[in-house]
Amino acid sequence: MENPQWTPTHSELHRVMQREIETLRELLANLCQEEILILRKETAYWQKLMEERRALIEQLSGLRQTRFSAIKSLEENILQTNIPLEKLLPLNNASSWEILSLRDQILTLSDRMSLQSSRNEMLTQLAHYQREPKPGEKRKISIATETLEDYNEDDAI
Repeated sequence: MENPQWTPTHSELHRVMQREIETLRELLANLCQEEILILRKETAYWQKLMEERRALIEQLSGLRQTRFSAIKSLEENILQTNIPLEKLLPLNNASSWEILSLRDQILTLSDRMSLQSSRNEMLTQLAHYQREPKPGEKRKISIATETLEDYNEDDAI
């Protein structure tokens, strides 16, 4: 049986977690757009994309603070009423299962974002390494040369 004073807190936690997942999905989409810009070598839209990301990160930060507050409220209810931790999210309650499912989605999206961010970083480094010369710029070529004597000595060793 669910404690009536927890229902608003559970509802708030559920609502905040859903909004957090929506924001995480938007952030992941933003990271995927960055990958496309890197691959197409389009730098014109990159700054706008970073501004959108900055706003999403700020929004996510606020949602996480709200989620932590809701969790803290649930913890305080447990301490005040001196009930077991298992009653926090009772197994026979559909809301508990939804909250646990939302938690799993948050973790999965966070992992996916981390992978995408690493991929973007690798592609950025690769793009800088394979940079095309600017118009009028000549590529510098470095050639190592050995004398015929040095070459023959290396073969002998």
